[in-house]
Amino acid sequence: MNIQAILAAVTIVVIVSAVAILLSMQKDEGTFSKIITAGPIWTSDTWSCTSNKDFLVYGALRGLEGTEISISIPNLGAQSLYALDHGKMQAFTIGGQSDQTVIITRTGLVTGWLTLQTMSDADASCVQTP
Repeated sequence: MNIQAILAAVTIVVIVSAVAILLSMQKDEGTFSKIITAGPIWTSDTWSCTSNKDFLVYGALRGLEGTEISISIPNLGAQSLYALDHGKMQAFTIGGQSDQTVIITRTGLVTGWLTLQTMSDADASCVQTP
């Protein structure tokens, strides 16, 4: 089986799992169902994800040797740094409160998918920034 087929299968599993989790988390005040998927090509070093409602960002990324991903939320003083295993698909989940921005920055070559999930009536985005 080639790498592209494995990458596509892993991506589908991540998205289906995320939708299943969201369906189990539905609340009476709204439906947690808006889904924005971005990727798999990174044309800049940074992705910026935000929503005016609480949200989750799921990532399924693969990097080449020496690749690192940093995840930060401005004004919280916290930042996480992850080294990606060469050629292996790795996944992570980040939660954000309404109007927060999650910034995901790469060092090295990265491919993969980011999925932002939030309330169906939210104004949300997950975009590459220069």
